[in-house]
Amino acid sequence: MSDSADRARPAADDALVRSYNDVPYTSSPDPARHPDRLATLGTLLGIEVAPIATCRVLELACGDGANLVPIAATLPAATLVGFDFAARPIARAQRMIGELGLANVRALELDLRDVPRDFGTFDYIIAHGLYSWVPADVRAHVMPLIARHLARNGVALVSYNAMPGSHLRAVVWDMLQYHTRGLDDKSAKVKAARALLDLVAIPVDDDTPGQQAMRAQVRSAADGSDASLAHDDLSEPNQPFYFHEFVDDAQRSGLTFLAEARLESMLGAGIAPPVRQALGRLDRLAREQYLDFVEFRHFRESLLCHADVLTRFVLEPSRVTGLHVLPSLATRRAAAAQQQQAHATDPLEQWLLSRWPLAVPVAELGRWRDAQESSPRTDARMSTEQRVAELYAAGRVDLRAAPAGVVAVAGERPEAFAAARWINREHDVIPSLYHEALRYQDPIGRKLLALLDGTRTRDELCTALGGRFAGVAGRSELERVLQILASKALLVG
Repeated sequence: MSDSADRARPAADDALVRSYNDVPYTSSPDPARHPDRLATLGTLLGIEVAPIATCRVLELACGDGANLVPIAATLPAATLVGFDFAARPIARAQRMIGELGLANVRALELDLRDVPRDFGTFDYIIAHGLYSWVPADVRAHVMPLIARHLARNGVALVSYNAMPGSHLRAVVWDMLQYHTRGLDDKSAKVKAARALLDLVAIPVDDDTPGQQAMRAQVRSAADGSDASLAHDDLSEPNQPFYFHEFVDDAQRSGLTFLAEARLESMLGAGIAPPVRQALGRLDRLAREQYLDFVEFRHFRESLLCHADVLTRFVLEPSRVTGLHVLPSLATRRAAAAQQQQAHATDPLEQWLLSRWPLAVPVAELGRWRDAQESSPRTDARMSTEQRVAELYAAGRVDLRAAPAGVVAVAGERPEAFAAARWINREHDVIPSLYHEALRYQDPIGRKLLALLDGTRTRDELCTALGGRFAGVAGRSELERVLQILASKALLVG
C-alpha cells in the first residue's frame, strides 16, 4: 500500500467535512458489518472466501473506528485499514488504536476520490453510511473503488437508504431541512430538529391511519442518536435508491448482488401466500426489488461480489459444516421473555442457549442431536445441516466462520474485552466479542468493566469498588455482576 494514502487530504473547508467534525458520526458495532458475517454468507453461497483469522479488511468511511477497531482487536493476525475524510473522527480512531496497542490496523484521513490505485486488495470491504450520503460525483467512485480493491473471491458490504420506504422518511427530512434552513452549525441544527420532532410527534385527535404512520416516522427520527439525526435525517445530500438502481451501478463496475447481510430479510416472512407465489416466479434480482415494494423497505445492507465468481446463488445446507452456531440476539431475547412466562423453547435452541456465550461447532451440535435420539437415526429426521440452515435463514441462530475468544465464567483475575473497556470510557454503547452493540448504563457495572484488565484478583476488585462490594455479601455481588458481563459476551478471561 502506497504511503501517498497518508498524505492525501480532503479540503478542510468542505461543507461535508465540517459537518462531520461539528457532530462526529459515532459508528456502532454491528455483526452485519463484521467480516465474519461476510465470510459466512459467502461460504453458504459457494464462494471460497479468505480465512477470517488472516484476512485483509478495508472499511470506507470508517468514522471514529468504533466498528473497525474492535474487529481488529479480535483478529490479531488479520490486516485492517480504514479511512475517512473527517479529521476529528480519525484522530479518535488513531488514539484508540494507539492506546490499545494494536499493530494490525490503520486509520487514515483520506478522501475516497484520492485512494491510490496501488492501495492493495482486500478480502472484505465495508462501506456503511456512505453510499446515500455523499455527493453524486463522490458516489461515482464507490463501486469502481470496491471492484478495483476487492480480492477475486472477496465480499463487500454497502449500506444505503432504500426506496420505496424512504419516501415516508423523506417527509420528515423535508420538514427538518426547512425548519433548520437558517442555521449553519450542525449542532444547532440537531437541537432545533429535536425541538420540532418533539412537537410534531404529539398526536392530534382523530389522527387518520396515514397521519399515525407519519408520526411513527417522526418518533423513529427522534429516537435516534444525535449522530444519526445529523448525518442521516439532516444530511445534505441524502439520496435513497431503488434496489434495481443500486444493482445497475454495481454491475457497471463488474460487481453483482450476493445477498443481504441479514439473510432473514430476503425471505419475506409473513407475506400472504398469493404474494409469495407471485414473487416466486421472478428471478432473484427482480424478486428483491418487488419484495421491497411489498415491504416498503427503507434501508438495505447489501453484499456484493465480483460478477464472474458465482453462477448460482443458492444456499446449500451442506456448507454450514465447519461453521460455528450460536443463538441469535432475537432468540436470546425471546428466551428471556419466555422464562418469565414459564414457556418452553425449541430443544435445539435451548441447548444452544445453555452453551451461550460460547459458539458451538456445527459438528458438535450434530453429535448432541444424535445423542438425544432414543432410536437409530432415520432419513425422516432433518439433518443437522438442514436444520441449522433453516434456523439461520429465519434469524433464530447466528453462524460464524470463526469462534470468538469469549469465556463463559470469569477467571481468577477477570479480564474484559479491551476494546469494550476503552469505548466504555467515553460512550455507553460498547462492542461485545460478537460485535453486538450493547447499551450498558449501569454505573457500577461500567466501573467494574474499566477495572477488568486481567491484573486484579476478586478481593482487589471488591476493594477498588467499595460500597456494596464490601464483605461476604460484596463478594457475592461481584460474582453476580461478573456473570452478567459474561452473559453479554464481554469477558476474555
